[in-house]
Amino acid sequence: MQFQRNRRCAVVAVIAIVSAIFFTPSHGAEDAPPPNPPMGPAFMADPPADPSVIKDARAILRGMEPASANNAMVYFDQNQVNFKSYISLEKQSPGQQGSGAITCLTPSDAKCTSALADPAFQQIKYDVAMGSCQAREKAACINSFSLVKADGSKVKATPVKRIYNKTSPGWDSTFDAKSNSGYPGADAPWIWRISDGGKDTDYLILGLVSALFNRPTGTSNWDASEKSMRLSIYPVKSYANASYVEGSGVTSCLAVDPGLCYQRLAFASDLRFSLDLRIPKVITGWLNGRLEKPVAYTESYDANYSELIIEADPLEEIVAGKWLENTGAVSQYLSDSRRSSTAAPGSKNLDIAGTDPDDQNAVNYYSSMSKLLGNSALTNSLTWRINTTSSGAQTFASTCAKIDGVQGIVTSNAAVYEPGSPKWDSNEGALGYRIAAPTYKSDAKSENIGRYAFAMRADLMKCVYGMAKLPAYAKVEITYDDIGDKKTASVILGTSKDWVHLHADNFAYTSVPPKVAVKLDGWVKSAVSNPQTPAAGNSGTAKPVAPVAPGKVTITCIKGTAKKTVTGTKPVCPSGYKMQPTAAQKQMSATITCVKGTTKKIVTGIKPQCPSGYKMTTVTPSQPVAPAQPEQLADSPVQPSANSGGADPLPNNPNADITITCTKGSESKQVTGKSPVQCPTGYQMKPMQPGQPGQMMDPNADITITCTKGAESKQVTGKSPVQCPTGYQMKPMQPGQPNQPGTPPIPG
Repeated sequence: MQFQRNRRCAVVAVIAIVSAIFFTPSHGAEDAPPPNPPMGPAFMADPPADPSVIKDARAILRGMEPASANNAMVYFDQNQVNFKSYISLEKQSPGQQGSGAITCLTPSDAKCTSALADPAFQQIKYDVAMGSCQAREKAACINSFSLVKADGSKVKATPVKRIYNKTSPGWDSTFDAKSNSGYPGADAPWIWRISDGGKDTDYLILGLVSALFNRPTGTSNWDASEKSMRLSIYPVKSYANASYVEGSGVTSCLAVDPGLCYQRLAFASDLRFSLDLRIPKVITGWLNGRLEKPVAYTESYDANYSELIIEADPLEEIVAGKWLENTGAVSQYLSDSRRSSTAAPGSKNLDIAGTDPDDQNAVNYYSSMSKLLGNSALTNSLTWRINTTSSGAQTFASTCAKIDGVQGIVTSNAAVYEPGSPKWDSNEGALGYRIAAPTYKSDAKSENIGRYAFAMRADLMKCVYGMAKLPAYAKVEITYDDIGDKKTASVILGTSKDWVHLHADNFAYTSVPPKVAVKLDGWVKSAVSNPQTPAAGNSGTAKPVAPVAPGKVTITCIKGTAKKTVTGTKPVCPSGYKMQPTAAQKQMSATITCVKGTTKKIVTGIKPQCPSGYKMTTVTPSQPVAPAQPEQLADSPVQPSANSGGADPLPNNPNADITITCTKGSESKQVTGKSPVQCPTGYQMKPMQPGQPGQMMDPNADITITCTKGAESKQVTGKSPVQCPTGYQMKPMQPGQPNQPGTPPIPG
């Protein structure tokens, strides 16, 4: 910050910021001191009602205020109100009443330089608005914004207008990543225009990098306590009104410039965007947000700034909210969150600020009031948003936690979700995450279909799981604690720029927050799997696991209620004992029939294969590989084929090679291998024809689903995940249904 002291004090140093902490002031983000806007008219008329404009939760609830008294507005929606660059200093310490606050629009403002020299000022905060890197290169800024077409080509957006010119003048960068001192370069938001197919669409990108520093009484050093990045993309239209003043607050306006109100519109369907952000290296850790199938990675720009590249579709956001009687759990929530202090005095009902979906306590708040909030969402809308998260929730071993930079992204359409990185459970070998949402949309009929996406740096994932090489598949488990149910599906681990990404779709939300867990195929609990790390949900330290010598494996053998452990390179259970299956082995085995001329052989196993020269004719699910805890998982071997009497290979044999045809213009080539088979870069897979030899349920093939609405029925075809239109519900697919995806959706 280039903080300075007066002659009586030593030079003030800003110590290194050690982790990415989501900025959540004790009174909520809406209470952060904003820049002082110019005073406008006493009353500025709201824009006329327009059904095409997307309202936020608070605006919707204001139109639903009950006639009775003693009610409170309870909702979970992003509450960011400032998108301007500014600096503020206050005479307070964390959790104490502030006084003598000073706000400056630039670091060179004499008020702030004088306050820095005054030891009575104990807190300093900066907000850095992210503008266009074309206007200010060394800054927290947007380097490029593009629409990604279905064929992978991009339509680059043009920054057409800078807003908030007076109230957010910005400043040049003085940031030094080595010492984490100085201010990142600052600007103001821009309007970006994408021209495609003869149509222009304007987008307002509101991004902010923030940091908070404390200087305890009697000390001279500033301790960096919090920092964050929050960014959203909004399709917008403008409404003109000569009375509007820059930076003023007007209902249903995302931003107000002189004489203009920018209003949020709905995203068009089937859009994908690519965003290249330049961020100061002070931003590290995990990101969260509203992104569908995100692919992300980071690159170094220079010694002080990194490039964060994110490509994703907008994701439907489920917003929970309702007017509730101010008693019991609601009163407790208002007290714990201190939201009641944001209400206008003297009102019969509390019109108050909501809680951010990624607030540290959002899942707990929601859980305490889930029955009162009901089973239907307040509203649903497509959203494109990315936020930093708290590192306080990380439970990785210290060696893995030291990996610097942006480490991963977790996104979901849930109404609330945990803000930190997924919690590592060293006993289960799983990265767990809690989410929650109402079961139905606002119509109380259409189900909210669960979405979860996960992207993580490959080096961090290898470190956490203790694996030198990552597998092609992972298991995603959805655990419903309220009913003791668990749904599991195998998903493909994709890679891009040394990042791993996966997504899970089509699971249900229930009244109690489900837990999502990611487990890698082939993980074995051992000394390298971070045994010292606390298990998810356990504030203590997990019991250390006895080290196993390299090359040796420990198994558990059972005989009735008796248990024995055996360790060795090829451990075998004693006579009369059976091996207890590991978590990865608790799946159904299968028996296959293999033929070679008139000779038949029977092979049983989890993934049985025919001997060389034999062909498989039938497959039959058999009993679990061990008697302990038998359960049918979603990634179990396939059901018997309808052509079990023939000699052809079973179409969805999980061990069969797949041959796909890849095209690039007029050029064509074939690729053969185990699923998932992928085309080379630049090529597209030619759709496989039903009944094609060696075909299995290809994850890239088109899927046809049947959608129903009462007696009405329609079919929808597309890439997974295929979704029904609003108001329709997907008819469950039958085993063996044509075009059914081979990567099974998680059952709802």
